Amino acid sequence: MEALPQTRAVHRALDVLEFLAANGPCELHHLHKGTGLSKSTLRRLLATLMERRFIRLGLSDGLYRSNIAASNSSHAEMIVRIGALVEAARPHMLALTRETEWPVDLHIYASGRMRILESTYGQSPFPSSNMLKPDTELSVFAAASGLAYLAALSEAQLTALIDTLKDEKSVSLERFGLTRPLLINDLVNIRSAGFATRRLSRTGTGDRNAIAVALYDGRQPIGALAISWKRPLMNASAFAARHLDRLKQAANAISGSLQGGEIDRPGTEDYAWDYS
Repeated sequence: MEALPQTRAVHRALDVLEFLAANGPCELHHLHKGTGLSKSTLRRLLATLMERRFIRLGLSDGLYRSNIAASNSSHAEMIVRIGALVEAARPHMLALTRETEWPVDLHIYASGRMRILESTYGQSPFPSSNMLKPDTELSVFAAASGLAYLAALSEAQLTALIDTLKDEKSVSLERFGLTRPLLINDLVNIRSAGFATRRLSRTGTGDRNAIAVALYDGRQPIGALAISWKRPLMNASAFAARHLDRLKQAANAISGSLQGGEIDRPGTEDYAWDYS
């Protein structure tokens, strides 16, 4: 007995999701060759999957990506969160790049790392061969986005995160020669400045820097918005003087979109830290 049309559509959608999960970001042509589905069928499936936030279309490279793979989890809540965040951020990221001409990156915190969900490097007139691509994972203790995220946490949240990562040598505080008091000192300075920058590595500074501010879903920080530039052109303070206000406006608009236009940040009494 021939499968019902709805059943066939579900199977085809699952084929697309499985192919993206196994092969990573793809163009329509590669999905066509890999799944054997016609391009017209794929376009219909992809439109539905994007509408339901199972996948997304990259701003920088025009590739289809799975939100399930990006979440490293099959939990529907994370899938929806990623889809909602990307959807809310897109127009503001594009507008920010049009105004500043520099690439803007959207990061989410997941499993002890900052993960790049989206980037406008393809729309910037100042591309770089070593720009970090979507789906790249970064250290929460070194990336500008990670430090902005950490600075938005409460003491209990920060302590729990540090404890969770202490046995993972590649991402722990010790990798960067940090202690909890030293990290908190850095985060206090970030709060005072209103933005975070990349931590300088021991092996070199690289040719790019970034400033970042946290993104919120209600009272909970969930990621960060970052804008990067070529480090030799100017220092972080000079770059922030030019572009920080606009970056904060974009971040506030994104956070507000996730909460229906309302932003409910924790007060200073909710996230004060103990240096001991």
